[in-house]
Amino acid sequence: MNKRVTFIYLISLLFLGGIVHAENHHDKSESDEFSIYESSYTSIAQQDCQTLESDNLGSIQECEPFAGMKITVIEGDVRQSITLTREDKKYELNFWNTISSGFSSLGLTLEWRYKRNHKDNPLGMIVRLEVNEDEEDLDKVTSYLVVSKITEQEICVVGKVEPQKDQNDVAQRMVESATQMTCLK
Repeated sequence: MNKRVTFIYLISLLFLGGIVHAENHHDKSESDEFSIYESSYTSIAQQDCQTLESDNLGSIQECEPFAGMKITVIEGDVRQSITLTREDKKYELNFWNTISSGFSSLGLTLEWRYKRNHKDNPLGMIVRLEVNEDEEDLDKVTSYLVVSKITEQEICVVGKVEPQKDQNDVAQRMVESATQMTCLK
């Protein structure tokens, strides 16, 4: 997303009732106290999850649930993705189709974004996805933040935030307006 599009996106959030502030989301600042949104973090690191299946082609791991949702990390053909399960219904996020078919690996943490004091009702999830999209240089990776929305009707990927100075802030604002966004196919 170029700087102009990012600026227009953030300004539109302001008019739609979103909170825009310049501070880094990791810094506890005065404006964080006034935001109507907050985050919690859960680990999807291999040592924090239980391996359900594993072979030469990949693995399936179950990680600590969040807000009643089961978290499953799937690896196959040197690509990773996540499936969330809520009330026995599986929502496969299919990062290899929605984000990139390149070799990929997930970050170690999920960020759950929700309205302040509504931890049990997240609006969405953010996860880092390192993707190799250059067949000539396997060491070259692009570090996306993948944004998924969570509503009563659906859980799906709605966007990816390309590397940029304020990548985390852009991803958080995207989650905050994700209910109005279309699922990526």
